[in-house]
Parts: sequence; C-alpha cells; structure tokens
Amino acid sequence: MKVLLAGYNVDADIIETLKEKADWDRDNVTPETLSAAYARISRDPRDISVLRQVSSAEVDGARKSNERIIFGFGHHSVAEHAIFNLDVIGLSRLAVEEVQRFRLASYTEKSQRYITLEGDYYTPDEFRGEPIEAEYEQTVAFQNKTYISLYEELKKHLFLKHQKKVETPLGARTVDGWAKEDARYVLSLATLSQFGMTVNARNLERMLRRFRNSTLPEIRSLADSIYSIVGNFTPSIIQFTEPTPYDTERPEEMKNLLVLHSGLLNKECRSDDEDVELLYFTPDADDMLCATILFQESCFSLSACLYSVKKMSREEKRDIIKTALSKREFYDNVDRFFESVDFTFQLNISASNYAQLKRHRMSTQVVQDYDTRTGYTIPESISEIGKEDLFVEAIRTSEELHEKLRVHFPDLKNYILTNAHRRRVMLKLNARELYHLVSLRDDEHAQWDIRKTAARMSALAREVAPLTTMMLCGKSDFDTFRERVFG
Repeated sequence: MKVLLAGYNVDADIIETLKEKADWDRDNVTPETLSAAYARISRDPRDISVLRQVSSAEVDGARKSNERIIFGFGHHSVAEHAIFNLDVIGLSRLAVEEVQRFRLASYTEKSQRYITLEGDYYTPDEFRGEPIEAEYEQTVAFQNKTYISLYEELKKHLFLKHQKKVETPLGARTVDGWAKEDARYVLSLATLSQFGMTVNARNLERMLRRFRNSTLPEIRSLADSIYSIVGNFTPSIIQFTEPTPYDTERPEEMKNLLVLHSGLLNKECRSDDEDVELLYFTPDADDMLCATILFQESCFSLSACLYSVKKMSREEKRDIIKTALSKREFYDNVDRFFESVDFTFQLNISASNYAQLKRHRMSTQVVQDYDTRTGYTIPESISEIGKEDLFVEAIRTSEELHEKLRVHFPDLKNYILTNAHRRRVMLKLNARELYHLVSLRDDEHAQWDIRKTAARMSALAREVAPLTTMMLCGKSDFDTFRERVFG
C-alpha cells in the first residue's frame, strides 16, 4: 500500500506569488486536473499519480474529459474533488442565512457575540431615491444607537453582577461577550457580516443556480461575484448555473395549489404555539434502537431482531443501550445505530437563536419566513437593567417600517427586522444528531437562548425515549450524567 499527498488548500495569494517567482505561464494551476485524474481511475489502469501528471500536462484534454464524464455521463460526484475557499465580505445577516442553508459546505462567520459592532448595514438599491430610504436609514440608526446604549449599560451591570468571574483569567472578556450578545438582539438583519466558506464544485454549482433565483438582489449579486471568480478558473466542472423551471416555476405552482386545497392559507395566522414542541417521534423508540444494535451484531433480519427485543424486559433493554453508551467521553459521538430513532420538533425561535441552530446542517430544517406575529425574544438581562421599554421601542419601530415594506417592497421587508424577531422552524433529527446538538447547545458555555431550546428538546425526548436518551446532556453536565447512569 502507498498513500500520496495529491493536494491541499493553499492561500490563493501564495499561489500567485509562487507563479510570479517561477515565471509560470502554463494554465494548469486549477483543481480541474485533480477531478479529471480521479474521473479516469475507474477506466484507466495506470497509477493515480501518473493520471494526475497526465491531467496537469494536458489541461485542455482534462477539461474535455471532465465535460464528457460529469455532464455527458452524469457522474457529477467527480466535481466534488475540486474544493474552493471563498471569503464572503459585506453580506447582510439576512443574506447569510440564505447562503448557509446549504448543508454540504463549511462556514466560519464573524460573531456578534465577541465583536463590538460598528453600525455597518446593507441598504437595498431599490430603496435609493424612494421615500422609504430616509425612514429605513433612520430606523437602522436608531437600532444601532440602542445597541450601543444597551451594551454599555449591560456591561456595567454584568461586570458588577459577576465580579468574581471578571477577576479570573479571560473572565472579563467572557462577561463583556455576554453584554454584546444580549445587546445585539435589537440589531437589524441588515447588519453586515463576513464569513469564510469551503465548498466543492458540485455543490457550488447548485448554490449558484439557487442564488440566481433568490428574491434578494444581494444574493443574486453574490452569485455573479462568485461565478466571475470560479467560472473562468474551472469552466469544465461548473457550467449549469442558471435557474431551471424547477427553481423558478414550481414553487409558485405549489403555492397556488396549496391556496386551492388548504383553508389555512386563507385564514389569519396565529402564534399561540409553544417555543418548543415535539410533533413526531419513532414509535417504541427504545425498542427500535435495541433492535438496530442487535441487527448490527447478528445475522438476523431487522424484523426478527425487533420481535426478539419486544420480548425483553425493560432492564435487559436498558443494559443493551447502557453498554452502547459506556466508555464514552464528552467528545465522542454516539454510534451510527442511534440514527434509527427520529424526532421532529417545531421551534419558535429568535433570529439570534436560529443563527446558531442553522449550523447543525446534518439535521433537516424547514423554515418559515419571518413574521412579526410570531413575536420576539427579550433577554432577561434587558429587564434587569430596566431598559425593557427602550428595547420594545426599537422592536416596535422596526415592525412599523416592516409593515410598510411588506406593502411596497415585499421581498425586502425582513432587512429591517431584528435579531429578536422570531420564526418557526421544523427540525427533524435522529438521536445521534440530537446527542451532538444537545452536547454543544445545552452546555454551560452555550448562548442562553439556544441553550433553553436545547434543554427543552432534551426534556421532551427523554419523555418518549428514556433509555435512548439516558446520557443526553450538555458537555458541562457529562460527568454528572455518567455518574448517575454508570455509578
């Protein structure tokens, strides 16, 4: 056996510097050559290292090979070998949400918890010269001014409240972060952000197609900016970037059909639902998990394993799952057989909360549009410093403008909403992903808003699958749970 390093990510500026120093004039510094080499593996007996050399020496041939194999034969997975690292700078938080819905990419974003924001925000070109422009800018200015005021008051309050922690190493930075993360609830979704994105060519092509069909001009512009960089750079693996009827026509047809068949769309929306509701779960979840474990370790069918588990006592089932969870540390993922148990929740959460939830991309998340009727979240610390009236004033001001935008600029109305405003999310995840989410989000270091959500999800799951969830907890509680379960 041998393993060769075929390539790795290098900063683009370094690549250009090396090309200049080497007086490089060949057109073979492109990830297309890797895709072409790997595409030939199944039909060419030569060593992979040789295939890579051939692709690098014959870029035109490599590109023709990619087009034939990827788009002719339909082997699109070959494009996944080409990886891009993209800096996305100056995108609004609202637009960031749309980008980061794509699960097969990696993102690291500027935090509103650790960085003091300076009031930068996005103004749609459609507002320029319109009567709404001045009101939009005044409203955002008021939100930003309120943010600074709340941050200063919260910092004084929290430094006094957590004086002992402030005196510890890094304690002051932590408490200062708490002040920022609560003050940011009044900031608009127009606030600018930046993030780094790593994505392969296959998924980037799909993203570009969806971006170009977005209702947000900001996202359509992002698609053009990305394609202007990668389109000429990798023409053989990124080609289908224009929306199809599936993207453009189907959503409207589906909506019209729902209006016809569902009385709900003709009624006034209500928002009397709970913050966290468990709507569906795998029936007899503990039995299903035990049967899946038995299936993996035996030669019997799943139905036979399930029949056997049904005859076991509760203690016998507990022993099986307990053993499956034994020897773990807080950083260990539970085994894949936990994916046999599913939970479906409905959440009504703030934009701040959703900004963290969306990072759990291996779950299924179906989101509603923001709607002021679903309410907003007020941090407890705002009430503690007696600034709830100021906070609500900022919320009400944004909602008044939101209503005007809904009439005149419906596609752009959500820019003026705040991090406090809520949206509903249908969240479906299996027990393995639930363990991962709760471990991170019900931890003592987690942000309080999503921690409340994770704790409630955990409690509801324990009610219907007590054995499956016996070690479901945040990292900070792991040792306590382990002592309770294993003694």
